[in-house]
Amino acid sequence: MHDDAQGPATGCRCTDAAEAPCAEGLSRYRAAVVKGCLPRATAPHCLVRLGLLTPPPDDPGVLVPVSPNVAESELLQPVRELLDAQQEQLRAISSGFSPVHAIYRAARRESQDWLTVVDGADAVPALLEQAVRDCRAELLTSLPEPVIAPPSGVTHRALHPHAARTHAAQWRHIQDIERAGGHVRTLHQLTGHLMLCDRSVAYLLGQGSGAVEIRQPAVVAHLAAVFDDAWERARPVAEPTAARTREPLIVDEVRRTVMKLLVSGLTDDAIARRLGVSRRTVAGHVAAISRELGSQSRAQLGYLIARAEPGL
Repeated sequence: MHDDAQGPATGCRCTDAAEAPCAEGLSRYRAAVVKGCLPRATAPHCLVRLGLLTPPPDDPGVLVPVSPNVAESELLQPVRELLDAQQEQLRAISSGFSPVHAIYRAARRESQDWLTVVDGADAVPALLEQAVRDCRAELLTSLPEPVIAPPSGVTHRALHPHAARTHAAQWRHIQDIERAGGHVRTLHQLTGHLMLCDRSVAYLLGQGSGAVEIRQPAVVAHLAAVFDDAWERARPVAEPTAARTREPLIVDEVRRTVMKLLVSGLTDDAIARRLGVSRRTVAGHVAAISRELGSQSRAQLGYLIARAEPGL
């Protein structure tokens, strides 16, 4: 700001906080530009304060007009310098906090953030769907329900119990995975329901509607190793379009597993949960085994199985 005006400015009622000339100031500035100068005593104070009028070196009694570009630049210069200083301060603070953010994220992952419990019939499917969409290299699943196909370029390996080959809905699910480019193998039974994405996050599903998201590297690596071990022991689904009735060995393995669990005293519901099939499917196997062994009751059936299959 300029403070060269001497005494009150004629016709100007601007305050010192005004950021633009008043109407009288604009009128007098036009006159100054046309005439080349204004008497100093009658110059509006706002024109002097804003740097639009300045005294020449050879005549202190008059004020001459200054180009608006020059006056504006002089007024804005300290503001620009202040903004530049504040921008530099912002950058310095942001840069200084970068390692703090990194340490915080790492510490949170190592503490409670490595495990998140999710509940809800709608929340869990949505969580798994988003996790599959976020996969970039590898998807490993051992789930009773189908999930969406992973993005292009992601390898999908899926484990199912042998009983899935004899269950219409689950067999269709197996075929869908293989048609989408995935690979499916089956075991006589699986322990728990699991999904791993890029070996960096794992999801464990309970019997109800809940799930646990795990991001602790050591735990995820262990679960991935468990999956890999089961995969090596599992039997490939070599021909996903073949009729399920063409796999008698698989049916025999399923039935043998049912017999083993019956001898252990498990109910049909418990066996169905172990095998990942419906109770109706288990009941069908139990009925067939009962007919083959001539059993008249559940208690007798366990005895007959133990006598017929002593290795169970």
